Amino acid sequence: MNTNRWMCRQGTTGPEFNPTRCVRHRGAIGKIMTLCGLVIPLVFGALIIFGAFNRARAASSREKGIAYLEKAIHKFDGIKDYVVDVKVHMDMKGVQMPDMEAKVYFKEPDKIKINSKGLFFMPKDVGVINPRNFNPNKFEIALIDTLTYNGNPAAQLSLVPKSDESGNKNIFLTIDMKDWIIVQIATSPSPGREASAKIKYGMFDGFQMPVEVKVHLDVRNLKGEGRMLGPEHGRLDQLNGNVDIFYSNYRINTNLPDKIFEKKVE
Repeated sequence: MNTNRWMCRQGTTGPEFNPTRCVRHRGAIGKIMTLCGLVIPLVFGALIIFGAFNRARAASSREKGIAYLEKAIHKFDGIKDYVVDVKVHMDMKGVQMPDMEAKVYFKEPDKIKINSKGLFFMPKDVGVINPRNFNPNKFEIALIDTLTYNGNPAAQLSLVPKSDESGNKNIFLTIDMKDWIIVQIATSPSPGREASAKIKYGMFDGFQMPVEVKVHLDVRNLKGEGRMLGPEHGRLDQLNGNVDIFYSNYRINTNLPDKIFEKKVE
């Protein structure tokens, strides 16, 4: 036991009491207290600055993400309506189906009509590319990264719906920043359900429109949703594989009448 320190703290004297050492201890304690008085505010200040920096960085990420997305949406502004021929080829585990064909009608902002002979399957949200579906007011948007895609600068965005109405928990977009077109879409509506699409474009009547969409699906626990897709219309509990969608013969801005999109009453 260090009696000198004990006696110094207690203010007593004795045969082994050393005033010089006691003063030295007090001086050291004083320096420590002074140092703490300087360091603690610095630490709190650093934490405040770090928090402000993170908030500023998040705000910048959000603003850039919104700006990039709005440019992709505006690229679609001149399209009032269109008709296109669509062919779908499926390469799915446990699914045996011939290639399917249909005629797809679109009218702004989001009217869609599909005419097909027989069974027709096209993945939701990526079969008809419509940037207006990604309204910035309905999503929390963040810029994840910038990169090069097919030789062009591109941006990757994260979109999280502000409400559950869309059914998607996470959407990820890759936007070509040279032409301001969406070249990749990935969604994850719920655990065990994932879809991704890579989109190629061609020029039609002055507009860049999809000519090919390669979709990869990994959807488990269908609960009967895919019943008509299995062999002999049997139950299919999982969709895993690829869907290739091809578009041709675009007719753009032909002033499609609204009655085309009216549901027939049976």
